[in-house]
Amino acid sequence: MNLIPRHLSLRARLISLVVLLITAFALFFLLFFPARMDDQARHLMLGRAMGLTRLLASATEPALDFGDPAYGKRHLETLDSIPEAVFALLLREDGTPLSTWHPERAPKEPLEARQGAFIHGQEVISRVDIHTRGGQQGTLLLGFSLAEMQRESRRNQQLAALISALIIGIGMLAASALGTLLVQPLKRVTRVALRISEGDLGARGELDLSRRDETGTLAAALSRMLDRLYEQRALIESQVRELRSTQEQLIVADRRTSVGTLAAGVAHEINNPLAYVTANLQFALRELPQLKRLAREGTPDTPSTQEEEDWEEVLNALSEAREGCARVQHIVQSLKSFSRGDEDKREPTDLGHTLETAINMAGNEIRHRARLVRDYQHVPPVEANEVRLAQVFLNLLINAAHAIEPGAADQNEIRISTHLGEDGRVRVAITDTGSGMTPEVRGRLFTPFFTTKPVGVGTGLGLSVCEGIVTSLGGTIEVQSEPGEGSTFTVVLPPCTTAAHDGADEPAAPLPRAKRSRILVVDDEPLVGAALRRALGREHEVFVTTGAREALTRMRQGPPFDVILCDLMMPEMTGMELYTELQRTNPEQARRVLFLSGGAFTETTRAFLELHQERAMGKPIDMDTLRERLRVLLEGHEPPSSHPVMS
Repeated sequence: MNLIPRHLSLRARLISLVVLLITAFALFFLLFFPARMDDQARHLMLGRAMGLTRLLASATEPALDFGDPAYGKRHLETLDSIPEAVFALLLREDGTPLSTWHPERAPKEPLEARQGAFIHGQEVISRVDIHTRGGQQGTLLLGFSLAEMQRESRRNQQLAALISALIIGIGMLAASALGTLLVQPLKRVTRVALRISEGDLGARGELDLSRRDETGTLAAALSRMLDRLYEQRALIESQVRELRSTQEQLIVADRRTSVGTLAAGVAHEINNPLAYVTANLQFALRELPQLKRLAREGTPDTPSTQEEEDWEEVLNALSEAREGCARVQHIVQSLKSFSRGDEDKREPTDLGHTLETAINMAGNEIRHRARLVRDYQHVPPVEANEVRLAQVFLNLLINAAHAIEPGAADQNEIRISTHLGEDGRVRVAITDTGSGMTPEVRGRLFTPFFTTKPVGVGTGLGLSVCEGIVTSLGGTIEVQSEPGEGSTFTVVLPPCTTAAHDGADEPAAPLPRAKRSRILVVDDEPLVGAALRRALGREHEVFVTTGAREALTRMRQGPPFDVILCDLMMPEMTGMELYTELQRTNPEQARRVLFLSGGAFTETTRAFLELHQERAMGKPIDMDTLRERLRVLLEGHEPPSSHPVMS
């Protein structure tokens, strides 16, 4: 069917042809552009909903594991910051809700049981099944409104209609002024328009925008339309990148929380074998001189020089092993400190001890890159949270190490210096001989998420967090750096107005010997019980059990014990539950309990130790300290509160 009658003039036929082509293109754009934008918007909405649901599922997993509705609700309430969020349901395995957020907005009819994100009416529903480490199962349902997406769809349709109308109008005006001489240029523009409509965006370069006639006007209009399309595509791509960046940052934050919990558990597990190794070493060092005397009594001849050297070598080996255990204990204590929560408890803090804690944690990063030089001057303590302040120094030390390429440790240096400034403020400077920084990098150092490290190595949060911690303490961080000349970060803090108590210089009085008594050791680690029985067996009558229930049976059937040394974390029945049962059934024996803790890595354990810290000792156990605690308890006094809990 011929839409253009043959009896019309060539100009009229040309005008009719141009109008038809422009109208067809405008209609194609009107149909394709809103549909394409709607499809992309739905895809992004479903992806975003699923990503947020997975993140919240990971964050609320502990709530499902421990059956803690309040913990889950706190995480679900973060949806208040997301305008599209409608409701959230954290369901147990049986389908009953554990925690909810606006449950009244949830659909009343049953939803599909499949996992993923799907559109249900005017909402996007996303569902993620949760399988916790503790073996619990559940489901997280989130609902998001499509209202904003529908409004954006209507705006896109209006924009497409406006652009289509503009194209048709310009086409009709241009076609009315065309003549016979413009037939060929018009065909060229038409061919370019058709190629672009088919997705060949490279054809835009063939448009002759220098012409001043109708053909040039049409080409310019087409170019402006493509500019708008490019802008919309760039905007969508930018929003996708922002969503991905936010998702990665939330994943990193969740991973750090998990690593902190894991570190506390690892420290607890290390402390158990460290406890019996340390106790056995102290026992061997205590018994070795007596064994030496007994060996000499059985030999009438004067011992040879070689025998004396052998005895001395054994003693040195045991002493070195004990020093190694002390070093491991220090590392574990640092690890436990960094795994604690973010409570902002401030107290007079000794910077030397805090710096050594950070050095101990960063030692492996430093030793392969540079020599560590300590240049400490006497400075007063500062009012701070020691864990947070150690986090600042640890981050600065790791950054200093990463500024130096590994493999030339003897040619590079990281220097830590402390001194009191002229303004009376304490200054801690960390200087490296690394690559230094340009002024542009220095200007953005404390900007959140800015990092010069490769992808996957740095998050750009370390220095911004450090600045926030130091600023909250009333201090500042000063930076000096030039490319190729290294960097110096100086933490400036106000001195503490109250002195920190340090009892390290007080002379230790000789320990009187406690009277012989019956002692029950309750620890699920058999070697810990064996070590304590070996160390205390000559002074007391020591009984060992590996379970709390067995200990309860022994206490019910036999005579009472003078002291009960009880581990805190045990399977089946914990030391806390044993103590509670004794308070109920045998209060006198409950008053004889001393707890041995390898570390508290749950909120319940921390709360219990805070309540009973006067009767707790940390693993590994110093035997002299334990003997003093036994003596005080056997003399009828309450355990002294000066022994802190090692949590």
